[in-house]
Amino acid sequence: MPDPNEIVTVVNRTSKMLHGTHDGRPYDLLPGESQYPLYKAYFFRYQNPVMGRGTPLEDWSSKSEYLIAIKELGDDCSPIEQTDAPQRWDSQMVNGPNVEVIRPRGGGFVPERLPAGTSGVVDSGFTKP
Repeated sequence: MPDPNEIVTVVNRTSKMLHGTHDGRPYDLLPGESQYPLYKAYFFRYQNPVMGRGTPLEDWSSKSEYLIAIKELGDDCSPIEQTDAPQRWDSQMVNGPNVEVIRPRGGGFVPERLPAGTSGVVDSGFTKP
């Protein structure tokens, strides 16, 4: 297992600046190569997936695609751009002919507003369907 404090080469595979966060501190990752400790590089990679690809099962294996690559781990460093997909996984790959959408029974939780001049929210419970 590699040393988590080892300095590695982080590759932003896109032509745009990407962002990563570690311990509440934001980092700007410019296109191309930069140097970071391995433990931060992992965070940056997992925070920048290619959207609309794969399934949750693939995400737990080595088939996931990321906009950030770590050279020393043998990641694919070829250029790629982010898709315009609104979600991380391709739901068409997950859904099949036996998929059924089950709507919730009962009502939903709705907080009750207090009169003007007061602050906060009163827990009024659930609404009827």
